[in-house]
Amino acid sequence: MLRNSIKRIVMKKLSLIAILVCINLFSCFSQNIFSSGKNNIVFNRSNGISSFNVEMRGKIEVTDDDKDIKSISPDGYLEINKITFGTKRSIVITPEGGGLKREYYEGREKLPYEPEGRKWLSEILPELLRSTTIAAESRVARFYKKGGTTAVLNEILAIESDYVKAHYANVLMSMNLPVKDYPSVIDKISTAIDSDHYLTEFLEKNMGKFLQDKTSTDAVFESCGKMDSDHYKTQVIKEALENQNPSAEAITSILNASGNMESDHYKTEVLTSLLRKENITDATISEMISATLRIESDHYRMVVLKKALSKPNLSATSFKRVVESVKEIESDHYKTEVLTDLLENKLNNDVNAAIVLVSENIESDHYKTIVLTSLVKRQNLDDASFKKLIEVGSQTDSDHYASQFLQTALQSPNLTNANLVFIITAAANIDSDHYITEVLTKAAPRVKAGDSSLKEAYRAAAKKIDSETYYGRALRAIE
Repeated sequence: MLRNSIKRIVMKKLSLIAILVCINLFSCFSQNIFSSGKNNIVFNRSNGISSFNVEMRGKIEVTDDDKDIKSISPDGYLEINKITFGTKRSIVITPEGGGLKREYYEGREKLPYEPEGRKWLSEILPELLRSTTIAAESRVARFYKKGGTTAVLNEILAIESDYVKAHYANVLMSMNLPVKDYPSVIDKISTAIDSDHYLTEFLEKNMGKFLQDKTSTDAVFESCGKMDSDHYKTQVIKEALENQNPSAEAITSILNASGNMESDHYKTEVLTSLLRKENITDATISEMISATLRIESDHYRMVVLKKALSKPNLSATSFKRVVESVKEIESDHYKTEVLTDLLENKLNNDVNAAIVLVSENIESDHYKTIVLTSLVKRQNLDDASFKKLIEVGSQTDSDHYASQFLQTALQSPNLTNANLVFIITAAANIDSDHYITEVLTKAAPRVKAGDSSLKEAYRAAAKKIDSETYYGRALRAIE
């Protein structure tokens, strides 16, 4: 008997726990559905236990305590239905004769509105107002009148739905706010709204106002850093940049936002959009070049670097940062694309020396020769850098490319005797007798007219030739 009683108690407790678990599960699956037209709103909310359905049309105002309907425009109406555990209650309010007609139902039975209908409305209306856009305009005006922008923002923070928060924020921005309030509005709303979609809609809808003020513009760019979606970040930044030259602070925010992006595509979209602006300083471009180190894709990194190199009057610092970024590119093709653009500029010896070191790691003889040939044709190097350049260019797997490069180097303007010795000595690194001879005979006229040190270096290189035919041809060239 005692055992059965204990068993019944345990079963009751387990049943209660099961009910509570189900309630929690249903709550997890709750959903809000909005549908709105110009003057029409439909709101449905269900959590598996209860459902809330609201339909309204026209302009509605509520009392200052948010517990009753104050007025409805002549073309409007409000209908509220709530079902809880199968029990339905409804209120329908319509304009009538300069006042309001109120109807209250429990199930299908119409009951007197007073007192139960009024009591029920006063209980559910405050929650309903913070869950929908009903009376949003009149409520924003009321809060603003009492406490300005801060009061409205505090009310927005108390709202759960991002859709409703965004609507209230747009209503606030439709008022004649002081421009000094814009940054605070942007900051609070970007913190309050979790949805990148609704935050983007809010920022874009009011972008024309925000861009009128530098501090507000900076706040727009800073708000992008709070977004998770690379797509929406890029959308806002690009739209803002279309009509605004960003300040230094804004550029910092943009770079921070792009740095937190996962997508190389969107990083590139942001950086190239920024590089299209005319007022970008060299220091800023230098920072953007450094930011390419966070782009993993060789292709997208190349796109940004080439765009940066198209800007005029870049400094040696910017050029050096380009080389540092190219160093991390794996593709020989993309390395070459950037370096050949870089070499179109007048570079100092440090930058040129850095390019030589990077080219040493280019695996393709074809691409390596393109870079080194461009370098030797367009830049002036000191003796140490020139020597290193010649060594790298001559130590390719292909004798053909090594010969081509050394012959091009022989045509360098202002070629010194020391430079000529470097080229002749490097020719000895070539395995093919044919290609060694091509380089030496190309150098022969200058050697013949030069001093004994040139002839000595020439003969030493010629001794590397095994073929008597080619060896004889090389020596006859300087006789």
